[in-house]
Amino acid sequence: MLVPSTKTPSNHNSMSAALPAHPASVASSVDESKAGTQLTKAKAKLRPSGTKNGRNLCMLRWLKQVDANGQKDDFRNYYDKTLTHAQREAYDTEAKQLVETNNWTKAIIERGALH
Repeated sequence: MLVPSTKTPSNHNSMSAALPAHPASVASSVDESKAGTQLTKAKAKLRPSGTKNGRNLCMLRWLKQVDANGQKDDFRNYYDKTLTHAQREAYDTEAKQLVETNNWTKAIIERGALH
């Protein structure tokens, strides 16, 4: 319940309690913050996972040799749409060999050829 303030005559019309925010305005500000977060995620820097597979091998080389500040969508287009099935299989085979021979090292990965 709101009670008028009685401290001074000049504050006669002021209220002593703050009005709560309208639920619709709170919901819209939450929606806006979520939308901003989604935009940020789409622009986030590409970071390969620790899994040692062909896709991550390709991603590590692409980041080193093609676009160090590459975005997730850019790499996805390169890997899924630009590379042929045979090129993706070559990355899978090479990654498997590197793991089996214990040669999955930064130097080998970064200096390797793009398929």
